[in-house]
Amino acid sequence: MELRTFRFDGPSTQAFIGLGYDLYRQHRAWIPPCRKELETQLSPAFPFYGRRGNDHRRFLAFAGGKPVARCLASVNRELRDRDGTPVGAIGFFEAADDYAAAEAVLAAAVRWLREEHGSRCLWGPMNFDIWHGYRFMTRGFGEEPFHGEPSNKTYYPDFFERFGFLARQRWNTLELDAAALDQLAASGADRSRKLIESGYRFEPFDLRRFDVSVEALHAVLTRSFSGFLGYTPISLPEFRGLMSVARQALHPDCSTFVYDAEGALAGFAGVFRDLGAAVRAMRGGRGLLARLRFLHHSRRAKRLMLHIGGITPEEAEKRSGVAKGAFCHVVRKLRQQGCERVLATLIAKGNPVRRLYGRCATDERREYTLYEKRP
Repeated sequence: MELRTFRFDGPSTQAFIGLGYDLYRQHRAWIPPCRKELETQLSPAFPFYGRRGNDHRRFLAFAGGKPVARCLASVNRELRDRDGTPVGAIGFFEAADDYAAAEAVLAAAVRWLREEHGSRCLWGPMNFDIWHGYRFMTRGFGEEPFHGEPSNKTYYPDFFERFGFLARQRWNTLELDAAALDQLAASGADRSRKLIESGYRFEPFDLRRFDVSVEALHAVLTRSFSGFLGYTPISLPEFRGLMSVARQALHPDCSTFVYDAEGALAGFAGVFRDLGAAVRAMRGGRGLLARLRFLHHSRRAKRLMLHIGGITPEEAEKRSGVAKGAFCHVVRKLRQQGCERVLATLIAKGNPVRRLYGRCATDERREYTLYEKRP
């Protein structure tokens, strides 16, 4: 077996990218990532590489002249554990069903992180940070995938565990039907009404003033996500880039900003159309035919995702019940739109927000895991 290590070598990078497409090509449910987007993330122009203190190395294993396993080790100077410990990350992991190949790239990545940067705490899978893809799916492989859901081979978690990684944090996606939505809307109706009576406002995301809305969203997410495991700051220009990609999926009427009685931004809940089938139809391309296939399939998208949300630390300290009130408001809007099926996506175990979902929070059909390795 040959092991190649590199950073920005063009041919090696193309082989690195190509391995992912080769492994999943026959999987009909797979939602291929945009190849251009991957090429951008692996090019020197990508913002991560230009930040002082950041570093990375790529590892690609070959057997019989063909790529069989890959990963990217990265050091992000902003990425730290909750106790302040610097964290090294291993992401972009893909491998054939061959543990020896997977072990080869993982061992090389761990050795580089420890010898070159002294990293003692390692997380994976994580592509640079939480903004660009992380976690393995560990349960739910037979469910209908949604766009943005972690996607991987069923044996990847086993490979990581055999190599010595342990589960650090788990998440679930909850499936809500019409009856559950009606029950959840009713459970917080009084709280929502009292907030409005006390001067709180619920305002939809304004697509006509997209840049202004994105700036407000960046501000509220920066504050409400600051305590999340693995949170790192993201600049407004980079966040705008992420949101420009998500713009066509955003459901503006149901996505809601919350303002307190003094007019301060207090929280946000984001609802997106699941465009998984439309993105799948693009087959990883971005040319004219790919865009036409996307438009054709996007018109059929019915499933909605309650995808992101949070309240500011200042609002949380007030104990005003704004989380429950805003949640009720958004669920009621979903039902008014005729929605009968919603995915509440990627909710961390132990997160207080799970209490908002009542008995629905016990749904563990879909599970995702971030792994950690220490000496």
